This record gives sequence, C-alpha cells and structure tokens, in this order.
Amino acid sequence: MKWKLGMLLGLLLLLGGCRQKPLLEKVQVAPTTITPNADGKTDLARFSFLLNRGASLSITLTDAQGQSYVFRPPVRLAPNEDRPYQVYFGGVVDGYTRAGESYPYAVRRRMLPDGVYTWWLTAQAEGPLVVFSGTLTLVDADTRLPGITDLWLSRRTFSPNQDGLADRVRVKFRLQKDVADLRVYLAGADGVTYALTENRQQTPVAPNEAGWHTFDYDSNSRPPPDGRYPLLIAARDKMGQSVVASTTLTITNAGLPQAYIVNRRVRYSQKSLVLSDTLCFTLTVQNDSDTYLRTTGPWPGTTYRSDQNFDDLGWPEDRGAFRVGMDFDTSLQSYPFRWGLGHPGVELVEMGGYWYLPPQARAAITGCVQVVDVPVRDPLYYWMGLIHEGMSTPPTNLRVDPRFITIWKP
Repeated sequence: MKWKLGMLLGLLLLLGGCRQKPLLEKVQVAPTTITPNADGKTDLARFSFLLNRGASLSITLTDAQGQSYVFRPPVRLAPNEDRPYQVYFGGVVDGYTRAGESYPYAVRRRMLPDGVYTWWLTAQAEGPLVVFSGTLTLVDADTRLPGITDLWLSRRTFSPNQDGLADRVRVKFRLQKDVADLRVYLAGADGVTYALTENRQQTPVAPNEAGWHTFDYDSNSRPPPDGRYPLLIAARDKMGQSVVASTTLTITNAGLPQAYIVNRRVRYSQKSLVLSDTLCFTLTVQNDSDTYLRTTGPWPGTTYRSDQNFDDLGWPEDRGAFRVGMDFDTSLQSYPFRWGLGHPGVELVEMGGYWYLPPQARAAITGCVQVVDVPVRDPLYYWMGLIHEGMSTPPTNLRVDPRFITIWKP
C-alpha cells in the first residue's frame, strides 16, 4: 500500500513539474509618468515582458474618452524565456487627427496629448488572448507636429537628360519646427527611391531647422525611367512624430547622355599648309546612350577663318548642347571652332524647336578652318573634342587625335 502511495505522489510531482508556463509574464512598465519633450529627462517608458511561446503581440493605449491608439500593431514574436523583451514608448502612436483638423500633409506618427492613459499589452498564440493592462501618465508632451506647408515646384514635368532644357526641378517648402530627419525623394514603383539634395545656397536655415528649405533634382546621375512619380517630403522630429507631404512629378525623355568620337580617330586634310590655306577634318560621332543629344550649329561643312570663333558666326555657347570642336596650342579660347553633330533633317531630328541626334545614332562630321594668320608657335598641334557645353565633358572626349601642323608663309 505504501508503494502505491509513493507512486501516486511521484506522479503528481511529475505532472506539476510539466505544467505549461504562462504565455506572457513579468510584464512591467516604468516609469508610470513620462514627460516626452526630448529634453532627455523621463522622455520614455519601458515596457518589458517575458514571452514563453511564440505569439502575436500588440500594445495599444486608451484615453479617458475610450479612444484607442496603436503604439505597436500585432507582430509575431519568438519566445524569449531568458531575457525579457524591452520596448520603449515616448508618447508617439500611429497617426491620427482630431475632429475639425485638416493638414496639407499626412500624419504618420503623432504624440498623444497630456493625460492619463490605459495601456493594453495583448498576446495571442494558439489559445485565448492574454491581456495585461495598467495606466501611464503623459505630462508636458511636445505635441507640435513637424508640419510641412507652402509646398512649391518649379515645374511639374521634368526631362533629366542634360540637354539644358527642363533638366532641373526645384522643390520649396516651409518646415514648421526643427526635426531630426528630413528627406525629399521620388518613389519608384519598384520600391527604389531617388533622393533630391538640399540647395544650400537657396536655403536660409541650417539643415533640419525650421524655416524655408529648397531641394533640387538635377540630371547629373542616371535618372529613373519616364513616368509619373510620387514626390514625397518626409519629416520626423526628435520624439518620433512624422509627417509626409506629397505631390507628383512627371519625368519624360530621361536618360544619361553618353557619346564619343569613334575610335578617337580624326582624318585631317594635310600635315602642312601655306598661309590662307584651309585645314579640314572628318570624324564620326556615336551617340552611345538611350537618350537624344541636343546640338546646335554651325552645321557640318562650315568653314571658319582662324581669326573667328563660334560667337562670331552667331552660334554662342549653349548650355546642354553637344558640339564637335577644334582647338590648337596657342588658342586664347577653348575649342573656338565648333560644329553641330549632323545636318538638320538628315542625321538630326527636331523636338520642341531644337535639333537632336537620336539614341544609338552616328553622324559623320566635316569642317574646315582657313588659317589667315601665323600663330605664335609654328609648327603646332591641332586636335578635336566632343564638347558638352556648360556641363562636365569626359576627359576621353578632349584632345582627341592631336596633329602636328606646319604653317608656311607664301
């Protein structure tokens, strides 16, 4: 009989030892009063808890009127039997607006106003909900939103292809308080973002400081494909309140221009000449990009005098235009003799009143210079270049195929 009693007691002890732990335990929130104003003193309350099995967990708060606010939406967490989870709360919950409020931006995260709130920590695994609750008081909370107002765009359609026409868009707005983070970007459908940079010359305040801000988007890097894009301005203050202002921007004729003189070879008409003779050249330009290259005259076949330049012929430098240029050792001007990348209506197509070399197209270009004065140095080098006027020209397109030329007096 005694041995039966011993077996029964052992079985009870074994069953007691195998009793399942509670899903959620050791829930604590401290301190119970916070002052979330980014002064570094009692800005945060810490939620800590043990989760003994994997579960979906959420944290919400309810005000005195019964309005519920989401701090942490339901998210699946793994068990953490050894070290408690710790979540810090600074008074900021998912965005909300009160009756009668209207803003020119979306409120993504927002500070709760001062008051006493009931917090709810809810966990659910396979069984019923497990809920813990308590109270938390907010005092002296910084509820001023990092608002974005007076949004302005210099243009709504943007063609970032470095042709000097509508290559840049300027975004201007007023930031209503100092923030911890400020971003302006285009959002692509593929999840890729394209950041705009702040124009410090046009912004009278420091980065992230309240006041007027100006951001630019230019075409100095590879632009996104053509299309209509959301343009987003996102601001987040020190306590985590965040807002997003949005508009749209249309991109058309986008592309990164790339071109070169084929084989870096130039065919010159002669190696020496008599004063008043002409030095002519022939070369081929390849548009190696998927965008159109804008160009301007004078057109191939034009003959310059050596005492002239492109301004004298009525074709001044044009920012964004591509032209072939000739230069020489003693020139006082960079590439004073220039020619367009083809003939209008032949190699070139018209777009918006301007002439363009189409994507992946080639053009054979010829031109001449009549040497009417003896240069300071003789003999001397002449060479060619493919100039992207007013923009950055790759070194490979400069000083192409120099030719040593002797000039004789008659």
